[in-house]
Amino acid sequence: MNTDAMTAALAELAVAASGQADPEQLLKHLVDIATEHLDVDGAGVMVNDGSLLRLVHADRVAVGSAEKLQQLMQEGPCHDALLFEVEVVVDDLEDPLQTAWPQYVQRVLEEGFRSVVAVPLISRGRVWGVLDLYRRLPGTWQPQELQWARLLAHMAVAYLVLAADRTRLLHDQQELAHASTHDVLTGLANRTLLRDRLEHALHAARRHQRVVAVFFIDLDRFKVINDTLGHAAGDTVLATVATRMNAALRQEDTLARLAGDEFVLLCEDLPTGDPGELEHHVRAVTSRLRRALARPVHVAGVDLVVGASIGVALSQDQDSGEQLGADEVLAAADAAMYAVKQHAHEQQHPRAGTDAGTDVGFAAPGTGGRRAQRPGRHLERQLAQALTHQQLQVHYQSITDPAGRVHAVEALLRWQHPQHGLLPAARFIDLAVDTGLIVEIGHWVIDRTCAQVARWQRELDLDAPRTAYVNLSARELGDPALTTTLADALRTHGLQPHQLGLELVEDSFSDPEVLAGLQEQQRRGHPVSVDDFGTGYSSLSRLVDLPVRMAKIDRSFIAGLEDDPRRRALVDAVVTVATSLDAQVIAEGVETAAQAVQVTEAGCHYLQGFHCGRPEPADVLTARWAS
Repeated sequence: MNTDAMTAALAELAVAASGQADPEQLLKHLVDIATEHLDVDGAGVMVNDGSLLRLVHADRVAVGSAEKLQQLMQEGPCHDALLFEVEVVVDDLEDPLQTAWPQYVQRVLEEGFRSVVAVPLISRGRVWGVLDLYRRLPGTWQPQELQWARLLAHMAVAYLVLAADRTRLLHDQQELAHASTHDVLTGLANRTLLRDRLEHALHAARRHQRVVAVFFIDLDRFKVINDTLGHAAGDTVLATVATRMNAALRQEDTLARLAGDEFVLLCEDLPTGDPGELEHHVRAVTSRLRRALARPVHVAGVDLVVGASIGVALSQDQDSGEQLGADEVLAAADAAMYAVKQHAHEQQHPRAGTDAGTDVGFAAPGTGGRRAQRPGRHLERQLAQALTHQQLQVHYQSITDPAGRVHAVEALLRWQHPQHGLLPAARFIDLAVDTGLIVEIGHWVIDRTCAQVARWQRELDLDAPRTAYVNLSARELGDPALTTTLADALRTHGLQPHQLGLELVEDSFSDPEVLAGLQEQQRRGHPVSVDDFGTGYSSLSRLVDLPVRMAKIDRSFIAGLEDDPRRRALVDAVVTVATSLDAQVIAEGVETAAQAVQVTEAGCHYLQGFHCGRPEPADVLTARWAS
């Protein structure tokens, strides 16, 4: 064997590894070098696919025949090298003492080989593959020959691991890039990607005298599905509807999920010459969307037909010919959708269940999308008047121990809107925060909750919940009057600070004012609960400094717990972290008895969710507890 030639061959392997060669290409290089520079008559290489061997390359047909038999039967020297992570050396396959692998030996002898060595490619505690070397004559494999074979194997597996790391890194980068521009639940484009494509489409439309159409799609009464069937069923409906709508569209169209049950469809490159042809294109799209939405979705043992309200806007004003901007065309489509939803409500048209339908509205011609805006200002004025008109309510959801006894309650804000019915906080809380109304509303919730806790104490005595938790935003915690508000409410209703807990989401911990406010309230005796624990601000060192009494495991960890061992592992990990910080754990979103058992076994101290009780008015809960 020529040492210089072998060194040069190894250098070639290094060059291939540093380039873009994938792992299997490197293994083929390995076989080529072995047959050229080692004293052998044939070589093959197998790769480890889990616990099974798969042939990657053989230098000749005869070797390939023997290797394929090993792959088929999963036995032979290669398999033993993988299994036991050692070299397997057979000097003479016709030796009477050689009784292992009879079928493999017979095939190898038929192909004219008498001797074989299997060298495992080992790195990072695992066997990545096996190099098989064949000779036609029997004879002892010399130590120097085996040493060169080992060196070749060591060099190859080092480059193999580098190539695998490079492939995995590229895959991770692609996954990260995809996750940053796509919705996790549906796989559709998210708001960021939609905005980018809309801007690009509008620019191209101006340049080529074409039109862009935007469809704003809002599922009707989707909250009813979440409230009656649970959030897991709601997620199934969203994912199914998204898949069906996307399948009904052109490849060049973009369907995006903005948030919740809101979707936006972008249709590019529509014709402008003939208004009739343009209208035909738009009507065809809405017809396909209707058909996709009309098919029942089977979930939680029932068939649901999910209705939707669709608003359509064009990028070009059909009267003036003016091209609109991204914000304008989105606002116009949103306003058109909202008008459809308002009309359906006024007509008391059923929007969910077996009688649901899908209605479509178009942005008013000549408005250019500028005046056809969703009435957010109107809603803001209505919210400002909601307190004085006694439209706001507080519902309460039980927090129970594993035996079902009520330990505490969470106070949940509701708005009995004169047109839209009972709205959950999620529908208007962001508006309240943005406008500053949240501070006044928060003061009212605190006083109302304290009054109710005092009433429960008088009527239920020891059966009354020990603590009521109110949700606070970062803006409320930064309010200088918060301490006075809390103290006044406790004094007015004869309560102690430990009976009024404060709850906020983990994301708020990045705000220094929030930390200072929390520490102040904790010193005054208010228990602090962190919501969505494990999903938000991820500085555990910051959590160590926080006065957290309760930690709620986010409902996304609980959903699907029965069928997913990874979710169970996450719950175990969150419980471990929280309890190590001397916080008791509440499992949020517990919807089934099986989930209740599993979170209890994981160490959760308390449970909250539909299985334990839905959010309800105080008098309903009082009657139930009293009976």
